Amino acid sequence: MKKLIFGLALAAFAVTGASAQRIVNNPDNKPFWGVRASLDVSCPTKATLKSGDFKESESLFKNGVGVSVGAVYHLPIVANFYFEPGASLFYNTWANKLDGEDSKYINHNSFRQTGIRIPLNLGYHFDFTDDFKVSVFTGPQLQVGFSCDNYVGAKVEGVEYHEAPSMYSGDEGFNRFNASWNIGVGFTYSKFYLGITGSLEMTNMMRYKKESGEDWSYTAHMNTLGIALGYNF
Repeated sequence: MKKLIFGLALAAFAVTGASAQRIVNNPDNKPFWGVRASLDVSCPTKATLKSGDFKESESLFKNGVGVSVGAVYHLPIVANFYFEPGASLFYNTWANKLDGEDSKYINHNSFRQTGIRIPLNLGYHFDFTDDFKVSVFTGPQLQVGFSCDNYVGAKVEGVEYHEAPSMYSGDEGFNRFNASWNIGVGFTYSKFYLGITGSLEMTNMMRYKKESGEDWSYTAHMNTLGIALGYNF
């Protein structure tokens, strides 16, 4: 009887130990493709003007929303560590803050941007069951803008004006190429995925042309918060 009880206890311990091991080191890890669709909230920071010892920050922009769709490739490294590059097409919006005389005449303004984002995330997942996993990840993200237009509608003395100049041309506007850093968490149930990602821009979104000898700089950053739904194949 004692041998039977000891055998059953040893078997239970082995099963429990194997289950706990799978949480942090699942032997069934394998590469896969996934598709993602995300709702994004754009959160531009204050614009900061620096010139010598002078420094001043001002809130010039309002938050906006956007969407993105794309794909990722999940590549196991060791244990439950993984590398997950991807690519997504995005549409992003935000707006100028208006006050004073401008707000009297301009009845609409928005920046509308399209482009591609390339995240290069490193992460680790915890496999609590065969179907349910929680992952944490971080890594750089590259962004290339295809277009960025400033849609403005105004009415002056009864006459309406509409224009949409490109913010990628001229002496002042926004940079077409940017880089940010991602921090996020993901939940996977069976083949379905839900993820939340914060992206902190590391490069200056502002673009300007300075005259020879000028020592001033103008900086702002575009941070984003994304909520993604996806499916893994």
